[in-house]
Amino acid sequence: MSEKILELILEKLEKIDTEQRGMKQGMSGINKRLENIESKQHIVYEQTGILTERHEEIMSRFNDLATKEYFDKK
Repeated sequence: MSEKILELILEKLEKIDTEQRGMKQGMSGINKRLENIESKQHIVYEQTGILTERHEEIMSRFNDLATKEYFDKK
C-alpha cells in the first residue's frame, strides 16, 4: 500500500477513536443521571408505602369509631 493510503487510514482511525472517547464520556454522564433518577424513584417508592400504610391505619380507625347512626339508635 502506498504511504498516502496508510496515512488516510490512520487519520480515519484517530477520528473514530476521538469520537468513541466522546461517546464514553457522554455515557458516563447519562449513567450518573440515571443513578440519580433511580435514587429519587426509590425515595418516592418508600414514601408512598409509608403514606399508604398510614392511610389504611387512619381509615381503620374511622371504621371503628361510632357513627351518627349508632348514636341516633340510643
